[in-house]
Amino acid sequence: MSTFTTLALATASLISFLLYHHRVRKYKLPPGPPRLPIIGNLFNAPKSFEWLTYQAWGHQYNSDVVHFQILGTNFIVVNSAGAADELFDRRSNNFSDRPDILMVQLTGWIRSFGLMQYGDGWRAQRRLFHQYFRASAVPTYHQSSATAVQDLIRNLCRSPDQWMQHVRFMAGSNILRVVYGMELVSAEDPSLDIIEKSVEIFSKITVAGAYLVDYFPMLKHVPAWFPGGRFKREAAEWRPIVNDMFVVPYDQAKESFSSGDYKPSITTEILSEIGQLKRETEQKALEDVAIVTMGSAFAAAYDTTTLTLVNFVLAMLLCPHVQAEAQKKLDETIGSDRPPEIADKSTLPYITAVMYECLRWRPPLPLSLPHRSTADDEYKGFHIPAGSIVIGNAWAILHDPARYPDPEKFLPERFLDAHGALRADVPEPLAAFGYGRRVCPGRHFAYDLVWLAIANVLAAFDIVKPVDVHGRPVEPSGEYTSGTFSFPVPFQAAFRMRGKVAIPA
Repeated sequence: MSTFTTLALATASLISFLLYHHRVRKYKLPPGPPRLPIIGNLFNAPKSFEWLTYQAWGHQYNSDVVHFQILGTNFIVVNSAGAADELFDRRSNNFSDRPDILMVQLTGWIRSFGLMQYGDGWRAQRRLFHQYFRASAVPTYHQSSATAVQDLIRNLCRSPDQWMQHVRFMAGSNILRVVYGMELVSAEDPSLDIIEKSVEIFSKITVAGAYLVDYFPMLKHVPAWFPGGRFKREAAEWRPIVNDMFVVPYDQAKESFSSGDYKPSITTEILSEIGQLKRETEQKALEDVAIVTMGSAFAAAYDTTTLTLVNFVLAMLLCPHVQAEAQKKLDETIGSDRPPEIADKSTLPYITAVMYECLRWRPPLPLSLPHRSTADDEYKGFHIPAGSIVIGNAWAILHDPARYPDPEKFLPERFLDAHGALRADVPEPLAAFGYGRRVCPGRHFAYDLVWLAIANVLAAFDIVKPVDVHGRPVEPSGEYTSGTFSFPVPFQAAFRMRGKVAIPA
């Protein structure tokens, strides 16, 4: 690209920005931090733990929606359940799109319907995903989930110091069995390594505005070797990993299906359906949708489950009284002759409350994946320009003291009435799964697996703080990482067998 062309593009971008700014400044935008001409909030927008800053801005400006701007791009942050319901649900036609994030395209994550822009391609994937993960379909996978949880208990008995690795194996092996019919034998399986790396890439690239090219699209023409072209080098390194996540397990399942040596799974059901189609174009169309939809299911089920259970372990270390109460309910309801089952869920509301509180207290995605407005809109007299990046702040919504008093405290009792039943007037932490048409359709599957894992771990073990060489408890820091997925900083936990339940052989 010549110097003249680059200068022309820069000039055109500046003129477009000035014209746009002149057009919208007559409208009243939501309140937000002061910004500079042209660059806006480039220097005072948060670069990490954004959800906390956005929440603080909401308090500072006494508004449940706040606005900031970077290089002409408008950001609208939704800090309340009311605003989220109004914009993402009631006005879903305008707020269901995704922004055009170049790194999502370059790494290949754009193939996932979770990141795909709203349209026919998204609808096709969403429809297929819903077919297999709607609430009425989830009981089909209960046996697989029970097997995965039994494996988790056995592994914790054998090597409790590797508990986090066992949690990851449980989540990954279960979803691989359900989706592809694959049986993993160890946590070193390459399929788990692929998903681990792919989710890490996902967490890096989906933070709104994480890369400068998101604000300066013309940078996409910069050569990879040129200063500022690092994003291209990273994308080239990451794209094969993401591609393998979508393709490798599907190809393995397809090969097993073709040979007749396979275990039933969602993929084999789809392959059977493909084989019944007469036209090659129809076969290819369905297979293309299946590859990316099943890869999306693989990723979504893995990360949310893993992170929620890690947060559960941390909560039990910090709140031993909650653990004791949960174990009391388990002992009273089930006894010690067998481990908990999904069928026990209706009789153990306290365990459900613990699960809800894990999702509320430390949501796996503190910020939802960014939405995009497709047309000008207005909320409470505030103008929301077309093309704005609209971010649902799950952290702020799930830590709203009006809905959840003492939000920083881990209190499962907030979801229960005086009789120990689940309260209808305290909302489930659905904000942890996104909003509107973009809400995670796999949440029913995640709910059942996480509930079963929590119940079985509490029935079998006391989760306690380990002690150092001087006999002093090793305290978890309670700190978290920043990113699309917010993980606890690694911490130690000890799992002591209670000896009161039947451990799977």
